Amino acid sequence: MYRHPEACGRRDEITVIEDCQMFVEDAAGLPRPIFNFIDPFTVKAHPLIIQELLIDCERVWTLDEVLGATD
Repeated sequence: MYRHPEACGRRDEITVIEDCQMFVEDAAGLPRPIFNFIDPFTVKAHPLIIQELLIDCERVWTLDEVLGATD
């Protein structure tokens, strides 16, 4: 199974990449946030979608965990 190169979590965790360009215009011409799966465990999403995901997430990485994974 492909894993995004920037992912640093367990193989069963989902990585979400923030992208402010992830939006479309609705029928009224207003911007609407969207997301797209890059692979089964990696999602690229507009920041407003990520905000909603964080509200209901089971685990949030600390900065120490993220930086420690790059050593």
